[in-house]
Amino acid sequence: MKGLIIFLTDPFTIITLLFFCGLFASRPKIKLRIFYYSLLFFVVISTPFISYILGYPLINTVSTIKNDNNKNIKSVIVLTAGIKKNSLGDWTPSNNSANRALLGLSHSQKLSVPVVISGGLTSSKVLSEAVVVRDYLKIENSILDQASINTHESAKNLASYCDEREGPLLIISGKYHRLRTFLTFKSYNCEVVFLNEKDNINIKMFFPSHQGMSLFKNIIYEYLGLISYLMTNKIKVLVLFDI
Repeated sequence: MKGLIIFLTDPFTIITLLFFCGLFASRPKIKLRIFYYSLLFFVVISTPFISYILGYPLINTVSTIKNDNNKNIKSVIVLTAGIKKNSLGDWTPSNNSANRALLGLSHSQKLSVPVVISGGLTSSKVLSEAVVVRDYLKIENSILDQASINTHESAKNLASYCDEREGPLLIISGKYHRLRTFLTFKSYNCEVVFLNEKDNINIKMFFPSHQGMSLFKNIIYEYLGLISYLMTNKIKVLVLFDI
């Protein structure tokens, strides 16, 4: 069901469906109208500035780390983002997982606090994502959460760790994944903060591009994830009033 919803909301799927509707339309005026709206939809969703506007709440409605509260951070939590097999057949972190882990390690060293790597088993034949990331990047003295395979499980399994620390934890996650992560951890009474994110608006953001289409797709996926978490009570509705 999840795969079907993602497929039907994929921008390429929508454009393709609109195009075929135009092909089979009986009247030339209707054909032209459908093709016009298809082209307009394509231009709009592939313009990065549109994604900038749509993604703004996902990025900026969370608590962020500030210079005057750096010393209050009790730990850094890195949420992994997949692993992959290289040409030699060895499992390595995905680019996103590696970048997140290195960023988390850098901040844990600056703040002199522990780093937690959260990522469970994605297959019975593979080591957990947390272990792969730790071993590949040779991260010493890290705390591993190998039981969590998604954001909700990370928040649930690390809830007791949050209680023990009695202070804000710095979360390293995906750019558009920040709001869902923030609300999910808050649902388990875990106080978390994120790094400041700054997007510089430039002229290229106003022109359609492949990158714009990709950004739009990621944002739609994240909004669907938020809706799913709210509907399944993985995010408690009451935390929405405390953003």
